[in-house]
Amino acid sequence: MAGLPVAIFVGGTSGIGRGMAEAFAHHTNGNAHIIIIGRNKAAADEIIRSFPQPTPDPSSSKSHVPIHEFISADCSLISNIHEIAETLLCRLQKIDYLVLTAGVSLLAMRKETKENLDEKMVLSYYSRWTFIHDLLPLLRKSDIRGGARVYSVLSAGRGDVGSIDLHDLDLKKRYTIARCRSCVSTYTDLMMQKLAKEEPQIGFSHAFPGLVSSPMITSSRWWSPLIYYTFYPFFAFFAQTPEVCRVPTSVFPS
Repeated sequence: MAGLPVAIFVGGTSGIGRGMAEAFAHHTNGNAHIIIIGRNKAAADEIIRSFPQPTPDPSSSKSHVPIHEFISADCSLISNIHEIAETLLCRLQKIDYLVLTAGVSLLAMRKETKENLDEKMVLSYYSRWTFIHDLLPLLRKSDIRGGARVYSVLSAGRGDVGSIDLHDLDLKKRYTIARCRSCVSTYTDLMMQKLAKEEPQIGFSHAFPGLVSSPMITSSRWWSPLIYYTFYPFFAFFAQTPEVCRVPTSVFPS
């Protein structure tokens, strides 16, 4: 008998990540091992409390006991991701769903981390590659129908391969908001295509939900909220809610 599904939501404390975590919890009636990874423990605790109460079988083995938990982490540092992955490799028997949505505002300018990488590029691309790469051994062990699924929610198909400079992949020489967005979109498209060929038993998806109403919109520069609220009627008309974007029946099949 297959164990309960195991799902990890990186960036699952707000926005689309939160919506997808909540959708998964309701889709499984809480009978799953759900791990939310992020920085906001208070938000994570609130989300987990909202999940349906599971109905575990007292005679079930450990792999059949529902668990809902939060792992606190700053995913803008690759070293932190390696540590998390190492812990999960020791604790888990498998991973069925890996959902990657962590990010910063589209309006954020370049900000170097202590690892000398741009924060937006780390959250949008480098961190996602690292999570997938490090957790592949557990994804390969998925026992759900059709194999494990990996979802990266960003901006599929919105990049431009022709704009990539092989001598400036990290954009240290020429960085603009538009160029960064285009590059990480293209990098992610290419990454998921490559992984799909190398790991045919795992499903890899890169999604672009469009403009989504999320705290991320106002969480970067001091002037981001000013722009947001000035153009609020525009955002309110075109932006989707996280609940609309989560699409539980297609993303999390039975």
